[in-house]
Amino acid sequence: MVLKRCLNEDERFGLTQQEIEIAEKFLRKNKTAGALKQLEAVKVYELYMVGCSFAEIQAQFPQHDMGAIILTAAMQEWAADRERMHSTLRDRVKAKVVKSVIEQTDFLTAMLSVASAEHMKQMRDYILDPNAPKPSLRITSIKDYKEITETLAKIVQGATPNAKDNKMSPMFDALAPKEPKKLIEQPKEQELDLDALLRQEEDD
Repeated sequence: MVLKRCLNEDERFGLTQQEIEIAEKFLRKNKTAGALKQLEAVKVYELYMVGCSFAEIQAQFPQHDMGAIILTAAMQEWAADRERMHSTLRDRVKAKVVKSVIEQTDFLTAMLSVASAEHMKQMRDYILDPNAPKPSLRITSIKDYKEITETLAKIVQGATPNAKDNKMSPMFDALAPKEPKKLIEQPKEQELDLDALLRQEEDD
């Protein structure tokens, strides 16, 4: 029976080179039997999974040798467990962030729709009849005009993705007239020179 003297690749996952050396030195001296027993390992495992370092764990459990703690974590592949847990947590956080962004976007879009419906009728009435009451929401200065036009440009430019450059919106690019296809010039047929034919016949 070959005695285990080194950690394999799976057991080394998540460990620093120094931690690997400590675990393997302890392993060669105490063999696999030197690892923590199951009941002892459970409490240590809980601290490891919440992100405690081996030094912090050893400070909490001074009765355990540092090598025994690291060897136990390596042989039971705790680092892989923690990575899977963190990945799951990241996915949950991302899902919550995306859901929150969608809800906020819907809310703000609804507010804009309400504001548009509220003021649109006043604006249309005034456009049709300048004697009608002026809309409460309107441009009253050059600054307002500049802000409105810049905002409108940003909205239109962002209406469709994958712009070819930063200056032209793909929406306008799609509406721009395309260059007409160039017609391939066909070779002109040579016109018959009747006078030349008659002279040729006379010579013959």
